[in-house]
Amino acid sequence: MPPRDHAVLSASGSKRWMTCPGSVRLENFFEDEGSAYAEEGTKAHGVAEARLRAALGLQSPEGATAEQPTEASVGEEMWTFAGQYVQYCTEILETMQLNGHTVRAYIEQRVCFDRWVPEGFGTVDFCAVGGNDLHIVDFKYGKGVPVSATDNSQMRAYALGFLQEMECIYDNLQTVTTHIVQPRINNISSETMKVADLLDWAKKELKPKADKAYSQTREYAPGAACKFCKAKAVCKARAEGLLGSIGKILQGGEKRGKRDGKR
Repeated sequence: MPPRDHAVLSASGSKRWMTCPGSVRLENFFEDEGSAYAEEGTKAHGVAEARLRAALGLQSPEGATAEQPTEASVGEEMWTFAGQYVQYCTEILETMQLNGHTVRAYIEQRVCFDRWVPEGFGTVDFCAVGGNDLHIVDFKYGKGVPVSATDNSQMRAYALGFLQEMECIYDNLQTVTTHIVQPRINNISSETMKVADLLDWAKKELKPKADKAYSQTREYAPGAACKFCKAKAVCKARAEGLLGSIGKILQGGEKRGKRDGKR
């Protein structure tokens, strides 16, 4: 069977399904319609990948036939921001080399983390391994919502995927640093964890919540994660939560009105 294009429990959606496991069942009824923002992000990732491969002297994947991007073909803005991401990645490599490590880099590395998430897989924008350290970098081209690497389940899942895929090669890794590079809003953040702590989090937090979400449970927990849920417009739990909030606001207004009338 050919691999899926999208995981049922995607790393990028992990914050949502870990918080609201029932959203997975509801989203099955909706197609991914895409958007202009998603298309722009895909294009920017392609530019960033090509420029990073060129900077590191790495060949494009076998079968890739796309023309090399230029500033004229993609525009000054995208070219500049992709370049900032490339610079960040190369600086990680240079720092690791200055620390005396032999470093290996991976670009657009597909990883599988199904040891903790059923059918879980994804693609890591950039990985660097040297000594006992692993670095994972994710390029975010969006400019609407700042994304932090701290407590970021997507980035941790990617790190777990690399550990699972490469454990027979890199069995001495002790620390993992995940990085978010979001240059359009000048947002760069990172989180460093011991591998032992990451594995402990995966066992106690990620796996139990992934198993529940994959089971097609009807357990819902509407909240901030609803923003990116495809089923939010038809979610009964979300609607009831909103009505409850509105009722509390109206009730509070009535109480204040009565108090004011007694004065």
